[in-house]
Order: sequence, then structure tokens, then C-alpha cells
Amino acid sequence: MRILIVDDNLPWRNTLQLSFSTLPGVEIIDAVQDGPGALLACSRTRPDVVILDIDMPGMDGFETARALLKIYPDLWIIGVAIDVTEADQKRARESGLRTIVPKDMVLDYLPASPAFPNTLFGRPTDRSV
Repeated sequence: MRILIVDDNLPWRNTLQLSFSTLPGVEIIDAVQDGPGALLACSRTRPDVVILDIDMPGMDGFETARALLKIYPDLWIIGVAIDVTEADQKRARESGLRTIVPKDMVLDYLPASPAFPNTLFGRPTDRSV
């Protein structure tokens, strides 16, 4: 599973990189700080999964997700935030995110096996990573 991390907080990006690097079958292909960086990284590296902070300055995670999914409609994007509100969940669904989770729970959504759950947000999915 090839993962791109997108978060404006450098210590958090580093923490995620370190945490994910311990999972078998997971490769961190890049870690960038913003939406434009995510678009560029996806064009170069074609990740399977994007871990995307929704609270970024400028191009936020919801806008970034919409832009990425226009180009890569099968891309798995998992939104993360410090606190996930009901409004965030609604915007996440509208933006095409597979799910949105608190930052401290994101590892629970990437199992060590290469297969994701077959439904997220109550929608069937036909892609396994």
C-alpha cells in the first residue's frame, strides 16, 4: 500500500511517517504540507491512499480532495482532523473522502493487511488497496 501524507504540521507528518513505516506492506511515498503539494505528489507518485488533513491554510482538505478525485477518481482519501464534527463528516462525504477520523485514530483505519473494509461512510466500495 503506497501512502501519501498531506498535513501542514511538520511534527505530525513526521509522526505519521514513523508510525506507518512500522506496518508491513506499507510504503510512505511522500509527505507534503499542502493541497498544491498533494496534487504535484500524486502526479509524480500515484499513491494508493492519501492521508489528508482537512484543516490546512489556503487549500483545505475538502478542496484538495475534490481536486484530487477529479483527476484520480479511484483514489482512497482518508481525512484527518484533531476534532471531527458532524459538519466535518457531512463535508467529507460531499468531498468524496472515504472517511474522516480523528488524527489519533488514523492508524486504526489502515490495517496491516492490504485490504480495506468494503464499506466506508456506508457506501459500498469496489477497490481494495
